[in-house]
Amino acid sequence: MKKDLVIGIGVGVPVVIIMILIGGGGHTSLDFEREIEKVIIEEPKQTELIQSLLQDCSGTARCITGTVTKIVDGDTIHVDGESVRFALASAPELSGYGGVESRNFIQTICPIGSNVIVDEDDGQTGESFGRMIGVIYCNGMNLNAELLDADLGYLENRFCDSSEFASDPWAQKHGC
Repeated sequence: MKKDLVIGIGVGVPVVIIMILIGGGGHTSLDFEREIEKVIIEEPKQTELIQSLLQDCSGTARCITGTVTKIVDGDTIHVDGESVRFALASAPELSGYGGVESRNFIQTICPIGSNVIVDEDDGQTGESFGRMIGVIYCNGMNLNAELLDADLGYLENRFCDSSEFASDPWAQKHGC
């Protein structure tokens, strides 16, 4: 009996120590399989969403995907380091009335690290102060439209004659 107890402890304790060291942490192989299945299932869903939105890009100008790396103000963000200005929508400067609020709004609905799709405006491919101009989709939302709908920005109607997005419902709703 004593011999069995010594062998049990001699074998059991090292096995427990090894389990702890390799990260068993109370998880069964079934738990890890579920996590793998979750990743395998969710990854294609996100890819399908991006592909679906890319198909929705209009015109012939660039349509890019990327990650938000900076929120400059209420109508300009950086996507993978490239500056992107909202087409047709403007927000007050940060030093102006409502400027900080518009930037905070964009940060709330599309925080840094979010995946975005940018549909460059065919009518404004010449850029504005080194910024690409386009409609930005983030978390299933059109940021240009959201800024206007929240009354934190205004429609730049002087570009309605040249922007490919002028006939989009959101632009029409705000005065194009």
